[in-house]
Amino acid sequence: MTDHRILKIGKSVFWLSFSVVTILFFSLYSGFMYEFVVFSGLILWLLVLMNTFVFFALMIYGLIHQLKFVSCLKQAALLLINIPIAFIYGCLIDI
Repeated sequence: MTDHRILKIGKSVFWLSFSVVTILFFSLYSGFMYEFVVFSGLILWLLVLMNTFVFFALMIYGLIHQLKFVSCLKQAALLLINIPIAFIYGCLIDI
């Protein structure tokens, strides 16, 4: 796998997760989607599982192919940015 492909995988998963979580946050925060709270929680858990799977897949691939380790590590770190963003969104919904 090339560095460009690793970069594309990491960025696409990051932006997909970020955009879906942001849409869910604004819909819940505005009161537009209160009847779908359980459904949005399910979507959040699926995104968490997807991010976790991609994170560990990138780390394992980087450990197996040492030449691609730095590229995989950068993209895995990019996925970790979603954690504080989701935490802040969760704190703001509780207010």
